[in-house]
Amino acid sequence: MSALDKPRRSLKRQSGQRLRVDPLVCDGIGQCAMAASSIIHLDRWGYPVIPAGELSPADKGRATRAVNACPRQALWLEATD
Repeated sequence: MSALDKPRRSLKRQSGQRLRVDPLVCDGIGQCAMAASSIIHLDRWGYPVIPAGELSPADKGRATRAVNACPRQALWLEATD
């Protein structure tokens, strides 16, 4: 097997992720902000304010904890392409 036959994983662009919230499902409980206080802030009514755009690699783990902490399942991670 030559070097040309090997898969080119390094050239493959990894897709990023962004955090999304469904405001109709969210009850403003605030568990997401407690799980990921560095990226999710609550507005004055207790609803999450999430960052716009792609998450940094360091924030992906925090965002995953926030998604898992939501009792209403109003948060999810979405791939960006």
